Amino acid sequence: MAGTIAAVLVATYMFDLLAKEGGHFYIGFIELEFEVEYDILVIVLVAFYILAATRIAHVIGLPPGVVEIIMGAMLAFWGVKSTEVLTLLAAIGANLLLFMAGSEIDLALLRSILPQAVIVALVSALAPLALTALLHVYLGLSLTSSLVILASLSATSVALTYLLLSSYRLVRSRLGQLALASAMLLDLSGMIMLNIATASISPSLAFYIVILLAALLLYPLLPRLGGAPFEAEIRLITMTVIILGFLSDFVGVHSVLTSFILGVIASETVRTRVQLREKLESLATGFFTPFFFIASGMSIDPGIPLHYVALALAGGVALALARTYTVYFYFRLTGSSRRSSLIAASSTAMLLTVTIIAASVGFQLGLLDSLMYSVLVWIVVGTILGSFALVKMR
Repeated sequence: MAGTIAAVLVATYMFDLLAKEGGHFYIGFIELEFEVEYDILVIVLVAFYILAATRIAHVIGLPPGVVEIIMGAMLAFWGVKSTEVLTLLAAIGANLLLFMAGSEIDLALLRSILPQAVIVALVSALAPLALTALLHVYLGLSLTSSLVILASLSATSVALTYLLLSSYRLVRSRLGQLALASAMLLDLSGMIMLNIATASISPSLAFYIVILLAALLLYPLLPRLGGAPFEAEIRLITMTVIILGFLSDFVGVHSVLTSFILGVIASETVRTRVQLREKLESLATGFFTPFFFIASGMSIDPGIPLHYVALALAGGVALALARTYTVYFYFRLTGSSRRSSLIAASSTAMLLTVTIIAASVGFQLGLLDSLMYSVLVWIVVGTILGSFALVKMR
């Protein structure tokens, strides 16, 4: 890993040199001069960081998205500015990421164990609610801003929940299914709160609803489109997510909310067709979503004092511990073993996808300032570090 970090530092130095010199160099008596586009330099550097983040995440055993956020923060610290191309790639990544998150919602599973899942979700939301109330009173935040923060902190990451449960072979157990269902419910409630906080009512909203109803009728026809295996389905899904996602901004609904709803609509089709899901995940997580996580890290205020960063990380760890043990005690009361209860509870305490996107939406709409956005992002990192450490030290 030392070689990867050294390569990152060298690449950053070369970027800084090219950006400052503008392609004008002297090597001994030889003069070199060529045109340098800042946008291209940024994309090349970010792409290199994404590759390095993949390697580092593999070595230290953390989700790539977390490492990408941290490396994005490093870019912000070194003064690298985002560009229109990076912003566009990040926006597409956010929409595809939310579509995949929505497609993980198993409505049949939620219906089958809804009462128990609601209880677990409510228990898990106690600590985020207390933290949001503290921030609301201490910082004097508006109700809308506090709702965005609550949506960020009360959500979880269904993908990470599934990953952790699968690695310990609990995903098919009653306890694992309950943890997974509660994580789905928390993500759904987080997106609903975000929608309430950010959506505006307008006459064009009726058109938006018609579009979603059309998607509801269209997605069940995916297997009948024909063509090369899954080619037509992937084109339809990606084009629908990208086009309707961006069009939804014109009717007062943020694009990521549309993408999440589309994912829920298509969840039954996507989840039951394993190869289709794998190809979509390869497209989304293999190319677009790393740009989103890097860009999210680059949006962190580089001037934030280090003690704020440390406090946010510590707060994230504390939040993960509080959520884990409140759910842990409930699982123990229902008769589950200590080991299984701790793993299942920890799997629902990690923040990532919905939290980062909710914070990004709040920041873009001016509901959160750069300091609060930065604090929320570092809290996300803290919850994952805390949850992973808790499971490893069990």
